Amino acid sequence: GPDVSFASCGMPYFIGGEITDRKAMAVQTPQSLHDKLNLDVRVSTRVIKIDTTNKKVQARNEVSGETYQESFDQLILAVGAAPFKPPIPGIDRKGLFELRNLQDMDAIVAWLDKKAKDVENVGDLHCVVAGAGFVGLEMVEQLVNRGANVTLVEMMPQILGPLDVEMAKYLENDLERGVEVITGDAIQEFKEYEKDPDSSVLTLKSGRVLPPAHLTILGLGVRPDTAMVKEAGIECTPRGHIMVNEHLQT
Repeated sequence: GPDVSFASCGMPYFIGGEITDRKAMAVQTPQSLHDKLNLDVRVSTRVIKIDTTNKKVQARNEVSGETYQESFDQLILAVGAAPFKPPIPGIDRKGLFELRNLQDMDAIVAWLDKKAKDVENVGDLHCVVAGAGFVGLEMVEQLVNRGANVTLVEMMPQILGPLDVEMAKYLENDLERGVEVITGDAIQEFKEYEKDPDSSVLTLKSGRVLPPAHLTILGLGVRPDTAMVKEAGIECTPRGHIMVNEHLQT
């Protein structure tokens, strides 16, 4: 992507309006890292192939399309994770967003601003958050801050799975004072709303049908973004995690 360092934890708060300075979201730039640490930072450039035998990587500039090779002595694999998108019918419809980077953040803000003009009152703007992890709950909070009507859907029997049930229940009770909280149910399908092609009607596995959603946030977890690593012959677990020794070497 175009950003080398950004305040990922602040993205929901920019969407909600608590953070108002867009420039504050970019912590460092390629130029500042070059000036401070003499780093050669190449943004919008994707490594598309790793040659472990000859110690080379093939990279592609995502703007110009140019591809080239770079040799290495040591290679650090910091590929991160990608948002999990299960094969739910309609999951690629308009109005459904993940939140991974600043471009996702900007797209969500632009969509919310656009849809807010289509309703008489901002409270008529219905947003669904799928997934009650940390990012999902932050988005619930910030969408409420924007005045939206919010529904939270979580397939597990509680929100915030890592917490003890009793602790999660306190938070769930607090949420229910302004948010429709649905646990123990999962999204089965996204369908176009007949009166607004930009909105989606969500059907849950229980058969429950939610009111049309002007926006849906997909906070369904992440998976290791290691397809290219596997292709290079580097050993990974069946779920894509990179296998390493006690020194974190492959």
